[in-house]
Amino acid sequence: MSHEINLSQNAGVAKGRTPQKNDTVSNIGLRGQFTIEHTRNGEVLNSYQFPNGIVDEGKDRLFDIMFVSATQLTSWYMGLIDNSGYTAIADDDTYDDIDQAGNGWKEYQTYTDAGNGDSALTRPEWVAAAASGESVSNSSQTVFDMTGTGTVKGLFICGGTGADTKGNHASTGVLWATALFDQGDTAVVNGDQLKVTYTVSA
Repeated sequence: MSHEINLSQNAGVAKGRTPQKNDTVSNIGLRGQFTIEHTRNGEVLNSYQFPNGIVDEGKDRLFDIMFVSATQLTSWYMGLIDNSGYTAIADDDTYDDIDQAGNGWKEYQTYTDAGNGDSALTRPEWVAAAASGESVSNSSQTVFDMTGTGTVKGLFICGGTGADTKGNHASTGVLWATALFDQGDTAVVNGDQLKVTYTVSA
C-alpha cells in the first residue's frame, strides 16, 4: 500500500533566502507508524513497530478539510482487523466497507475498551497531543482488553459520527488508515492487552 502523500508546488523567492527555481518540487511524505505492546499477566510478550497505509478515503478527507472547508473530524478511534476470513487490505477500502460482503477484512471485536470503563460496545479513542516536530501522536497508549481467544491481523484508524461504536460502518464514518502486524498474526487470549501508540509524521 502507498504510505505517503506527495504534494508539489511552485516556490517563490523570499527576501533574504536563496531563490528557488520554479520547477523545484516540495515533497511532504505523510506517513504513520504503530507501536504495539502485547502484554499478558502484566508481562510484555512482544513489542513491535510497523508502518500503516493511508487509504484513499483518508487522503481525500484530509484535502477536503485543509482546502475545501469540510467539517473537521475531532475524534478518532482504533479498531482491530480479524485474521478470520481475511484476504486483503486495499487503498480503496472505505469505512462503509467494514464487515460488508466482498470486503477483504472484518473487524475483530472480542475485547473491551479500557479507556471507557471497559465498555464492550466502544472502540478505543486515539487522542493525539498537539503537533510537534512535524508529527502528532497519542501521549497515552490506547488499550484493548482482550476478552477471549482469537487471532488479530492488524489495526485501523477511523473517525466521524458513529466511529466510536464497535461494529459500526455507517457512511458518516471515515477510514483513515489500515495496517497489518508485520511480525505476523497475533494470537490473543482472555486477559491479554494490546497497548497502542500511533504517530503520523511528515
